[in-house]
Amino acid sequence: MQETYQSIISQKEIDQIIKIAESENKIADFSNMTIQEINLSEREIRCGLNFTNVVFLGSVYMGRSIIYGDVILNGSVINNTTYLGEIIVKGDFMASRVVIKNSFNMVKGEVHGQLIMEKAHIQGFLGLNKTTIKNTVNLKGLKIIGMVTPSGIINGDLYLQGAELQKSLNMEDCHITGLVDLSKVNIWESLNLTNGEIREALILKESYIKGESTFEGLKCSEKFVSFF
Repeated sequence: MQETYQSIISQKEIDQIIKIAESENKIADFSNMTIQEINLSEREIRCGLNFTNVVFLGSVYMGRSIIYGDVILNGSVINNTTYLGEIIVKGDFMASRVVIKNSFNMVKGEVHGQLIMEKAHIQGFLGLNKTTIKNTVNLKGLKIIGMVTPSGIINGDLYLQGAELQKSLNMEDCHITGLVDLSKVNIWESLNLTNGEIREALILKESYIKGESTFEGLKCSEKFVSFF
């Protein structure tokens, strides 16, 4: 039986699909495709982006871009770095069950809807420092593990330092092999760390959580807490 191979979508083809979606006021649909690498940095994209079940052979770059819709990465696999620093997403950012093999960085990003990374699996770190999320943050079942690179070891850390979370943060059943830094975070509703596991420290220095904080069943080596 003859085997069939899915072609790899080029950057030129990606740009063409986005252009058509913008003109038709539809989401740009890349679901189930294979993409070598994607660079959408420093752009205004006037449609949502659907990367459901996409395999990225390389990196994903969307730093300093404005996306006028949802960004969907559910079930996708990213084999290198994901850099979304200072991105603005006008809709939801959805990345449930995403597999990222070399860290995820959304420092100073802004999401106008929900940020959902339920059951995501990340090697390296998850960087959400100084983000603004205007709806709920769902990191339930998130798994972050360390990795070895040619330049050294990257701990499996989660950074939310200085983030502005305008609703709740759910980290129930998370598994973090490094530390979780929630210092100076503002959470307008609740924090849920029920049955989570943090191999190193949980840092909550100078943090503000308006609603209930739940730590029942949480396992971690140390807690550093000083709420306002």
